[in-house]
Amino acid sequence: MSERSERHDSALEPQQVVGGAIQRLAAARLGRAFLPLAVLLLVGLGEMIAGQVPGLDPFLLAVGAPASAGAMLAYGLGVVQRAFGRRPSWWPFAMVGGLVPLAFGVYVLGWRGLRLVARWDGISGVLTGIFFSMLGYWILRACQRLSELETLATVMSLGGASVEEVPRGATGRSEPIPDKGEKAE
Repeated sequence: MSERSERHDSALEPQQVVGGAIQRLAAARLGRAFLPLAVLLLVGLGEMIAGQVPGLDPFLLAVGAPASAGAMLAYGLGVVQRAFGRRPSWWPFAMVGGLVPLAFGVYVLGWRGLRLVARWDGISGVLTGIFFSMLGYWILRACQRLSELETLATVMSLGGASVEEVPRGATGRSEPIPDKGEKAE
């Protein structure tokens, strides 16, 4: 390694290194989560244009997919801010908005997926149900991975305490990380 990169690495604080790692993880998780949402958006728009699916199902896909993507993005950005030791003022809204992709994932998995499989409307209905079930599961799994990052950011902002040691309500804590010699309050 060159002298310049050694000076650069030693100048980084541990919180910046952890924050950068969580930022990269959040970007990777969001990138994977946006793929099924984009597919569902296109399916919803296609169903709306074709007019073959009655009711609000095409509309819910066309509106729910971008709403879920926006909510997941806000939640992911909030997690990254928390990893750097900041608590954005909009964090409570992002946490509540984080329920949108969960509700949408359950809708896609249960109503558009498993319901079609259970009705057994021929092989095309079953395959369509399996398709929607897989996409719904993918969305729910992406939400779980984002919430794991939020837990990691919380633990790291508390100075590396284990998950069991994190006090109740600690997700709202915005004090600086205590030094290794100091006791956390």
